[in-house]
Amino acid sequence: MFQKKSTVKSAWGKLRSGFFAIGFFSMILNLLMLAGPLYMLQVYDRVLTSQNMDTLIALSILLGGVFLVTGLLDLIRMRILSRLGARFELEIGAPILQASIRRRVQGKASGDNPAADVNGMRDFISGPTLVAFFDAPWIPLYLGVLYVLHPYLGALGLAGALFLTIMALINNARSADVMQDAAQARARSDSLFTSSEQNAELVHAMGMTGDLARRWTALQHNAHHLKSRVSDRLASFSVMSKTTRMALQSGMLGLGAALAVSGQATAGVMIAATIVLARALAPIDQLIGQWRTFLAARGSYKTLRALSETYPEPPKRLALPRPQISLNANIAQAGPPLAQNATIGGIEFALSAGDVLAVIGHSGSGKSTLAKMLAGIWTPQRGAIRLDGTPMAKWDPEELGQLVGYLPQDVHLFDGTIRENIARFSTSIDDGKVLAAAVAADVHGLISSLPDGYATEIGNGFHLSGGQRQRIALARALYDDPFILVLDEPNSDLDAQGEAALRNAIRGASARGAVTFVMTHRPSTLEAVNKVLTLNKGMQTGFGDKEDILRPRQQGTPVAQTAAAQLAAWRSQKPALKGAAQ
Repeated sequence: MFQKKSTVKSAWGKLRSGFFAIGFFSMILNLLMLAGPLYMLQVYDRVLTSQNMDTLIALSILLGGVFLVTGLLDLIRMRILSRLGARFELEIGAPILQASIRRRVQGKASGDNPAADVNGMRDFISGPTLVAFFDAPWIPLYLGVLYVLHPYLGALGLAGALFLTIMALINNARSADVMQDAAQARARSDSLFTSSEQNAELVHAMGMTGDLARRWTALQHNAHHLKSRVSDRLASFSVMSKTTRMALQSGMLGLGAALAVSGQATAGVMIAATIVLARALAPIDQLIGQWRTFLAARGSYKTLRALSETYPEPPKRLALPRPQISLNANIAQAGPPLAQNATIGGIEFALSAGDVLAVIGHSGSGKSTLAKMLAGIWTPQRGAIRLDGTPMAKWDPEELGQLVGYLPQDVHLFDGTIRENIARFSTSIDDGKVLAAAVAADVHGLISSLPDGYATEIGNGFHLSGGQRQRIALARALYDDPFILVLDEPNSDLDAQGEAALRNAIRGASARGAVTFVMTHRPSTLEAVNKVLTLNKGMQTGFGDKEDILRPRQQGTPVAQTAAAQLAAWRSQKPALKGAAQ
């Protein structure tokens, strides 16, 4: 197994130098914040007693300059945090997406939302919550200043800060688990909402709108119940802390007044102490107000770190030469990664470059599972698929992907132009290869007829029919002349013209030396193959030349007999289509 390496932890570590800069600016800012109390101390104890306007003007100008510098430093600090948040997002965004894809390929779906977690971490880093954490270490400085003004004032400030800190820790212990449960419940309701919206036509056609809405409402009720528990606890603590803080400030003012009356302090000390206490408690107050943001960010960090460690980037493998000769399969047992039992087995065949193999079988016989094995998506639990003698599992996933053209049953095109979709969003698109793939899939004319041609944006209200999407996806599979071409029910949405284009594309790939697999039950597609493999309940029941496997005979398998009869009927009933295809 790959060595567990946390991209998230590494990205956080790279922010250390930026955090040192933030810490330095926070130190300067907190030192400058003492200018206000010192100003009040001088005004009450010197200016009012001496009635010296020059001193007052000088102190006021000096304080104004300090405030100007303070504002400038605070602006710089916030800008640095904003850039650190963006840097963190860019650092982990692509690795998290890749880890999410690897998790999905391995069949492990989750209710979390990595994209939202990444955005949440960015907002946390660039927001006011982190500023409060950098200001919190300077609380002892303000408490020390209070102690210098008078030990009693320092003791009151220390007691108040300790009380609020202990209450914050207790609140964290009581709210963290419920906060995580609320986030998971909300993720489940959001997932149902998204899937319902994505499958709106199915939901509408089958009258599921009301039931799904009720189901979503029930999930929302559960999420809101948990969220209300968190909100109630945080609100109670917020009110308690606010009341405590107001009482402390009033108490500090009263204690300062008592000390002034007894001659142990001055009026300036009384006012300055109140200001210093307010500054000492400000970070605690900010943390209390932003505690929910902190809990959410901590949960996001744990989720993202676990994802990056559980599904790390595989180590770089030796670059192997492009296969050109053969593909051999020997699958004793295979199935989805999390399946408790094998769904296919006993499969063994050998193909040479240019061979076209049709995999036929009833629904549920394992055709799609075998397709995913051949495309390198899943790996057999026992056995191997070899390219020119080298197991497919030994190839680097990115390099193997360049050798594979895959057209799944459920066709998806991504947001972007048709050109980008056909080129698989390559960073260096070869327009000649894009055009060749479109011509091979016989979709060049269709694309050229669009107002923006190959620059047409998929999505944004632009609609393509199922057949059009399937033919563009076929061009994507044919891009850059892959050695392995896996087509899973490739003609499910195609008309007669599209099926003819599909057969021509299969023949063209064969002529270029590709090994092509067609999972199909349509006789029109069988016309373009030269090998046939039959599956029944996940087991191979036949393999060989098409003429041998599909020859009508009593001893043939039911699947082969049915396919042979369908192919004979198609040839007799569609002579014009057959002639056009040939």
